[in-house]
Amino acid sequence: MTSSASHLSKLAVTCVAVLALGLAMAACGDDGNAEELGFTLTTEGTESRISGPSSADVGEVEITLDNETDREGELQLIRAEGDHTAADVIEVLNGVVQGKPFPDWFYAGGGVGSTPAGESQSVVQNLQPGTYFAVDLEGDGPPKPDSIPEIEVTGEGSGEQLEADATVTAIDYGFDAETLPSGETEIVFENRGNEPHHLLASKIVGDATAEDVIEFFKTEKGEPPLQEEGSATTAVLEGGEAQKVTIDLEPGRYALYCFISDRQGGPPHVFKGMVDEVEVE
Repeated sequence: MTSSASHLSKLAVTCVAVLALGLAMAACGDDGNAEELGFTLTTEGTESRISGPSSADVGEVEITLDNETDREGELQLIRAEGDHTAADVIEVLNGVVQGKPFPDWFYAGGGVGSTPAGESQSVVQNLQPGTYFAVDLEGDGPPKPDSIPEIEVTGEGSGEQLEADATVTAIDYGFDAETLPSGETEIVFENRGNEPHHLLASKIVGDATAEDVIEFFKTEKGEPPLQEEGSATTAVLEGGEAQKVTIDLEPGRYALYCFISDRQGGPPHVFKGMVDEVEVE
């Protein structure tokens, strides 16, 4: 893999969305009603650690990641049904990255996308009841079980419907989005597919097409048709879930794409043609 391809591939490793991000995520409509869940990413020696709450209420929450390390960090929530541990979650993540199936107890639960060193970012989403584990997906190697907080989400209710200036909808396998305004823009990213998806948005280089993007990721040959700087990414959501973020994009043509695999395993969705173009004006 060329060095350019390696940089772009960091963007998307199953269950990990890893491009350099410019998300300055904001809270949703009536922010005062959202429960605030704050997580802090630190480094102890060569290992990263996330600290955060041990409980939360069902419904609308504002999730913030404060990255106190000297590298990018990412907060992916995993919802585990049944009696499972942080070690179980890590074992599954290691397999998912290789395209192995998701077990039936393992669900992507949203979170905060790639966050630059020394910065904080937030999202707003509705949490379902269950046990969640908060994992940093930008670290070197698999995280240690004791570095992953466990959060019990309890209560009743589904939370308010998220609203924003624009909506980007993921389906199996594509994106539905109107023209997006440039600059800081609140969007709702929603997954209406049956498979887990995240949103990656990168500026298209020159006259490249969606087909060129697919071919590049399949072969990892030639010059990247996407610009890494100024890209945006979200955490991974299961079908039927949504979150509200603020993206900051320059004018131009952008590729929207997804690098997550199906729950039954297999190649990333970009290999299945999950790349669509949108104009940022």
